[in-house]
Amino acid sequence: MKKIISTVIITATILQASTKPLHVELNIYKNITFITKSFNLDKKGFISLSLPKSIQLENIEIKSKNCKATEVLLSVPKATQNRKITLLKQKIAKLQNQISSLRNRNDILKTISLKEKKESKYKSTLDFFTTNYKQDIDKISLLQNELAKTNKELKIAQNQKASLYKNFSATFTCRAPSGIDITYPEYNFKIVNFYNIKANTLKKSLSFNKMIKIEQKSGEDFTDIDIYSHSNAYNRKVAPAHFYPRYLNIYQKKRLAMTKNMLLADSATPLERSYKRGYTTSSFVLKHIDIKNNRAKIFTVNTQNQKVDFQNDIDGYGTSLAYLKAKFKSDKIYQSANAFIYLDGNRIGTMRVGNIKKGTKLDIYFGENQNIKVTKTLQKRFNESEFFGNKKIKTQLWLYKIKNLSKISKKVNLIERLPISQNEDIKVEPLYDTKKANIDKKGRVVWSFKLKYNETKSIKFGYKITKPKE
Repeated sequence: MKKIISTVIITATILQASTKPLHVELNIYKNITFITKSFNLDKKGFISLSLPKSIQLENIEIKSKNCKATEVLLSVPKATQNRKITLLKQKIAKLQNQISSLRNRNDILKTISLKEKKESKYKSTLDFFTTNYKQDIDKISLLQNELAKTNKELKIAQNQKASLYKNFSATFTCRAPSGIDITYPEYNFKIVNFYNIKANTLKKSLSFNKMIKIEQKSGEDFTDIDIYSHSNAYNRKVAPAHFYPRYLNIYQKKRLAMTKNMLLADSATPLERSYKRGYTTSSFVLKHIDIKNNRAKIFTVNTQNQKVDFQNDIDGYGTSLAYLKAKFKSDKIYQSANAFIYLDGNRIGTMRVGNIKKGTKLDIYFGENQNIKVTKTLQKRFNESEFFGNKKIKTQLWLYKIKNLSKISKKVNLIERLPISQNEDIKVEPLYDTKKANIDKKGRVVWSFKLKYNETKSIKFGYKITKPKE
C-alpha cells in the first residue's frame, strides 16, 4: 500500500513540474516575439501549456538533448474563462460564507437567557450581547456592501468577450535527466524600441541609450525571465537580391512578388518512411501513424544529408553585401514550400523553395556574412553627347574593396550586372578586365577568388553605353 501511495505522489510531482516552467526566455525581434519555456524531466514526463489561439503546431519548436517527444498534440481553439472572473467568484463565495457565519452567530446570541436574579450577572450578560450583536451587524453591513460591489464587477467581467486559447501537450521519454525547451511565437506582446540620446556640453560627452517598451496582454504573469532584444527582424533578408538581366530599350516584365513566408516545423515522431518514384511523379510514404480528430501532428517525411562547400556571394547589383551560400543537390523530387533556415543550430529566418527535380542543384543562403567587408565606391559617372554626331554616351565605373575579417580563408564570388543590348544601334563596352571575370548571356558578371585572413582584394567594374540621341 505504501508503494502505491509513493508512486502516485511521484507521478503527481512530475506532472506538476512539467506544467510550470523552471525558466522563461523572451526573444524580441523587430517584427515578432518568441517565448522559450524550459522544463526538466527525469525519465518520462508530460508537458502541457496554454498557447495563443493563432498558434499552429508547426510554429512550435522543441529542443532537448536527452528527451524524445513520443506524442505532440495541439487542440482546436477553446474558450477560456477570464482569470479575473475566477478570482471574483472565489471572493463572492468567501464574502457569502462570512455573512452567513455572522448571522448564525447572532442567532446563537439571541438564545442567551437574560433571566438572572443577580443584577451584576444580568448586566454583564446584557453588555456582552449588545456589544457583540452590534459588532456583528456592522460587519454584516460592510460585507454586504463589498458583496454588492464584487457582484457588479463580476457582471462586467462576464459581459466581456471570452478569450480563446489552444492547449499544447507533449509526452517525453528521456535517456537521462534532461532539460526541454519549448519555443513559440507570442502575438500578444507590443514592443516599442527607442533611444535616449543625452549630450553634456560641459563634459563634452554624449550618452546613447537604447530603450525598449514592452506591453503584453498574454493573460500570463512572467517573473524572473530573461529578455533578448535583437537588432534584426526575424524574417530578415537571408539571400541576396534576385538577379534580373538589364535589357536596354526592352520592356521589362513585372517581377513576380515573392510568396509571403510561412512558419514550418518538424517533429521526431517515430514512423516508417519510404520514397517511391513513378513514371512521371514521385511520392513520400508514411506508415503506422495516428492522427486524431481535431488534433494536429507533424512528422519527418524525408532526410537528405550531404557534404557542401560554403561560399560567399556578393550581389554588387543589389545590396553589395556578402551572403553565405551552400549548394544543395537533390536526390529526389520535392514540391514548392516554405522553409526555416538554421545556421549552427540557430534559426535565422525563412525562405521560399520552388519545385525541385531530382539532380537539381539549388543555392541555399544563410544570411549576411559580416566577416566579409564590402566597400563599393562610384569612381566615374557622367553623360556626354557627340558634338558633331548623333550619339549619347553614358559612363559608369565602380571600385570594390573586399576584405576577409575572419581568421580562416573564404571563397568569394562577386556578382555584377552588365547591361545587355538587343538593338544594333546600342553599344555596350565593358570597363573591366574581361579575362578575370566570367559573363553569361543574361549579363551576369562573376569574379571568383579566395581571400586569406585580413586580405583585401580590389576589383573595378564599369561600362560605357553608346546609343542614338532621342
